[in-house]
Amino acid sequence: MLLSIDPGTNNTGLSIIEFKDNLYVRETILVSNVRKFTDEEKQVEKFYNSKTVKVLAILKKIEEILEKYQLNTIAIEAPFYNALTPVAYGSILEVIFALKYAIVVPRKMKLHLIEPLLVKKLFAREHLATKVIMRELLTRKVDEKEIVLNKSIENLSEHEVDSIAVGYAYFLTLREKELGRG
Repeated sequence: MLLSIDPGTNNTGLSIIEFKDNLYVRETILVSNVRKFTDEEKQVEKFYNSKTVKVLAILKKIEEILEKYQLNTIAIEAPFYNALTPVAYGSILEVIFALKYAIVVPRKMKLHLIEPLLVKKLFAREHLATKVIMRELLTRKVDEKEIVLNKSIENLSEHEVDSIAVGYAYFLTLREKELGRG
């Protein structure tokens, strides 16, 4: 099984994925940090900053998932630089490094970073697929039984959809390696 992640400090999509003949999504979770902080979190924010509170919330949720599921691999969308949102690059790096040093290394897990353009190419067959197209393609893949999902696609956030796409890209690259093509 795999924990697949669409990282971000404000919203992080998480999917627990099992590989059989197809891709089976056991659970999806949205960690939304666009919320009021608890009193304890406000103290952390006062001493550090709000980004620290948000990263710690993401790590806490991932720890909860790891207590529930036997996972040894994490696939996460790699950081990307967008001139329109340059701050996002640093935020994504912070999430990835925190995850690596607080969870992956101590637990001796495998960590795979997958480039966003590769995720979109493998999932949507186009490098610049919009969020609408990603959701439509997830619907098609579920209808065709290529992906098994136990909840309504309409109830998924765009970040959960993207986390499924990251897991799908990992699944395809893993298959290619098994077939000796990667």
